[in-house]
Amino acid sequence: MWFLILAGVVALLGGILFLFAPQTLKELNNKVNATINKITVPIDEKVYKLRVGVGISLLLVSGLIFFTIYYLTKKYSL
Repeated sequence: MWFLILAGVVALLGGILFLFAPQTLKELNNKVNATINKITVPIDEKVYKLRVGVGISLLLVSGLIFFTIYYLTKKYSL
């Protein structure tokens, strides 16, 4: 169950960053790339152009994950 909570929190934070602070997300990406010495793939510019759609999609996914956690908790008493 903890992995669903973690995935929901990551999707929620990612959606909020994409919608309200894309520059912060870009700076965070640059810091991570500098720290890992370019092992990770940088976020594509097209994603930033479609940031509203990506952000809303991530928020919807996080809501679905949290609903699944709630449903499983209520139905199976997890």
